[in-house]
Amino acid sequence: MTKTITSVEQQVEKMGIFFEKLGYTPMAGRVFAFLLLGEPPYKNFYEIQTFLQASKSSISNALKGLMTSRIVDYITFSGDRKRYFKVNTQNWMAILKEQTQKGTEMNQMLQEVLDSREDSKHLDFNTALQFVFDLQAFLNRKMLQAVEEWERKE
Repeated sequence: MTKTITSVEQQVEKMGIFFEKLGYTPMAGRVFAFLLLGEPPYKNFYEIQTFLQASKSSISNALKGLMTSRIVDYITFSGDRKRYFKVNTQNWMAILKEQTQKGTEMNQMLQEVLDSREDSKHLDFNTALQFVFDLQAFLNRKMLQAVEEWERKE
């Protein structure tokens, strides 16, 4: 079995497109991908700009968005005035846990919707909505169990 070797540029492009589908801007997706793949795992502004061949403003906006979402932050080194951007894995873990908690909130809202639709004459919609609720509740239970199991492992 041969392993296909792709360049970092190709990987960044592929991952950037994937991150776009998750809601990132095109440039933020590529910056995030570059920070995940880069060696060392931190890059200064100009390294990012040069690698992505993008304008200062597009890199700046992408970094601001990633930092606002708490998934990227920066570090500095003594004697070096530059900021180095890196993926904040601790915040990423916290965000995953927050999303799981939001699933519980979504379940509560969906239950309220179902309760308020009890007298609706649109039974097909109510049945379909119940299936959505059941799947959401099932997935959320499994996610909460997975988080608990993961935390016991640590």
